[in-house]
Amino acid sequence: MTIAPHLATALGLAPQSHVQLAGPDGRHEAAAIEVIARVDVAGQSFRDVGVVVDWVEAPSPVACLSTDGLLGASLLRAAIWQVDFHAGRLTVTDDLSRLAGLEYAIRLPFQRADAAGSPRIEVDIGTIRGASLLVDLGFNGSLAMPPAMYREAGGTLGHHTPAQHGSGAATILGDGQSTLYIGRVDELRMGSLRTHDVPVLTGAEVSDFHVGVAFLKHFRVTIDWRNDEIYLQRRAPRSALFDRYPSYGFTPALRDGGLVVGALWRGGTAARAGLKVGDPITAIDGKSVVTEDFDAFCALLDAISLYGSGTAPVEVTVQRGAESLTRTVPRAPLLPAPSREPLRPSR
Repeated sequence: MTIAPHLATALGLAPQSHVQLAGPDGRHEAAAIEVIARVDVAGQSFRDVGVVVDWVEAPSPVACLSTDGLLGASLLRAAIWQVDFHAGRLTVTDDLSRLAGLEYAIRLPFQRADAAGSPRIEVDIGTIRGASLLVDLGFNGSLAMPPAMYREAGGTLGHHTPAQHGSGAATILGDGQSTLYIGRVDELRMGSLRTHDVPVLTGAEVSDFHVGVAFLKHFRVTIDWRNDEIYLQRRAPRSALFDRYPSYGFTPALRDGGLVVGALWRGGTAARAGLKVGDPITAIDGKSVVTEDFDAFCALLDAISLYGSGTAPVEVTVQRGAESLTRTVPRAPLLPAPSREPLRPSR
């Protein structure tokens, strides 16, 4: 778990130890490790929970994830957790028999990745057999893998591969300029689940092979930390597993007290509308952008980011020199439809 300093102060916590956090620019920062005597979640009590006290404050984009902190594997491993994205329900239990429908789920053993115990499962991806996949509920995306692994899996990048350039690597210690690609691999096999023509995020900022919420949201996910097993019950049509990455084609960023176009997708709707990386944004849909209103900034990210909730076109006004330009930017898929339908999972 990671919590904000203001919460640690309110709880009266005292440092027990320290850890070094590494940023994308090579910078390091010391953070305190403290202990919360009791945490209650969904009727279950957890005692003597270790936490890292170093959470970002506004106006960092990462702060939009939480005002108080993040719950991590160090606490999760003390129970059985079920996340039903379709029902919007989280179940926490110490008894697997209380959870219905697991006999119809894909059942996958996992290994604990690190000292915190993050789960890793074995999958076949492209030409790689038995690849170690990190199950990452803190990642908004679908599948992501480092460039070297992407090439090993048989993936290639071409002129028409969707690519995002700009400030896209937000972490707790800042962000950096990078290029992110959406490539494809021929096949993914995850237990009895088998899909073809699989989109994958890759780029220098991707340091591990992991699967996130954009893929897992199509399942009821149960993580049994008692027996080191994960259950996946599909809750959406199989075609939903192919993510076409609908996007407005740009990501806003905070810079010098204002909002700018932080990153652009090559060939995306924002680039076609004429927006450029670094353009100061003065208004969205005719409403002035006030970066001091951090809640409004987070709401904007929730709506127009790559995994945002917005669907209607947005009007973006930017200041370029002495000229104010307003452009209508629709949301559209970055990827064309799959060349063939993913296969039905076998039982």
